[in-house]
Amino acid sequence: MLMIAGHIRTEPSVARELADDLRAGIPRTLLEDGCLAYAFALDDEAAGTVLVLERWRDEASLTAHLSTPEIAELMGKWQGRLNVEVSKFDLANERGMAD
Repeated sequence: MLMIAGHIRTEPSVARELADDLRAGIPRTLLEDGCLAYAFALDDEAAGTVLVLERWRDEASLTAHLSTPEIAELMGKWQGRLNVEVSKFDLANERGMAD
């Protein structure tokens, strides 16, 4: 399993628009094979940061998602206006909070 987590930074004046654009794809993405969680939140509008959290079954699922026309369209719209500070983690031992 993979987890994607971090922040996307942009100009504060368009941070809310970015968060809205990212969140617009949530319902569609959650239906994709291998998507276990997919969420974005406007973290600090004044700083222009959007929080990213995704979980994917495997690398193939993530690769398929990143190859969709919707992601290409989103990246085209925001090209050159983002600083992506997101990391990918391999999760080999997932446990509940009480474990």
